[in-house]
Amino acid sequence: MSEQEPTRVEQVTKLLNLISGYHVTHLLEIARELGIWELITAEPGVTARELAKRLGTEPFYSEVLCRTAFAFDLLARERDGWRMAPHFDEILGTPDSTFYLGRAAQVHMQVGRDYAEMPRRFRDGSIFTFQDHDAAFIEAVAASLKTLPQILTDVVLPKLPKLERRFADGARVLDVGCGAGWALVHLAERFPKTTCVGVDIEPRSIELANDLIRSRGLARRCAARVMGAERLAEDGAYDIATSFLVVHEIPPAVKEDAFRGVARCLVPGGSFVIFDETYPETDAELRTMPTRFAALAQWFELTWGNRVNTRAEVDALCAQAGLRIADETRYSRFAIIVAEKK
Repeated sequence: MSEQEPTRVEQVTKLLNLISGYHVTHLLEIARELGIWELITAEPGVTARELAKRLGTEPFYSEVLCRTAFAFDLLARERDGWRMAPHFDEILGTPDSTFYLGRAAQVHMQVGRDYAEMPRRFRDGSIFTFQDHDAAFIEAVAASLKTLPQILTDVVLPKLPKLERRFADGARVLDVGCGAGWALVHLAERFPKTTCVGVDIEPRSIELANDLIRSRGLARRCAARVMGAERLAEDGAYDIATSFLVVHEIPPAVKEDAFRGVARCLVPGGSFVIFDETYPETDAELRTMPTRFAALAQWFELTWGNRVNTRAEVDALCAQAGLRIADETRYSRFAIIVAEKK
């Protein structure tokens, strides 16, 4: 028996609910910039008037922000004041938390700049790659993704003990699409016996990565250089390769060569850890969070020239490169796939 068709009013309400996400995205970033999330995390029960006094904001504006955040389940009431809703103290109010997403809204506001040109690009088929964006955009993306390596080490690796031991024993690690270098420094600091090399095709990101490496005193164990994965040619130089939200950004024309390049660089039995999204393969996945977010990612990265692969396509890329899927798990919208060199 089919589900009852929604009414016109229900569909109007659904549309309004979708549009509200645009405005809540801005609320998230404005509150982060003002320091509201961090102060409420530090002092649960603080009132909007106290927030305004402490942060130098207008009291009524502050009250409306808190009430709106409450309306969308970001805040909860605490006596006459406010506290973070469950887990949002870590997610929004604690920048060094493994689960911090406080800059997610900021990066999506940057992504939203592309929409102004999208109608034209739909008509002429042009692309505007990630690398074509300005420094503010690239730096915002880098900052928003810095927790992914922490999620790998804190949440994922305990489920994959063989891989965790390999890191701990002093693996030579290649990070493909290293961006600003957060994975390099995190893995090097978490596993003191490792050496880490990063490659990326975006020169500004490599500058940021090498600056970060030097600032952490890791220049003897870490390095980053401008290079596409399809040009990798160091036979058997690494025990583990990682990629964080990179596979879907490799241009389709060179993606097979990139996988072959990664495989060539691994020792026999070496692991390629793919931390990415996979495009939904069923209608149910397309219409259900968090897997639906991969369809959304394909949408907002459409005119960058990116293609989000299905899981079956990732399997095929691995097989063509001489890699076999050895293990896998999920974290929210992300698929974490461990492919081993045969």
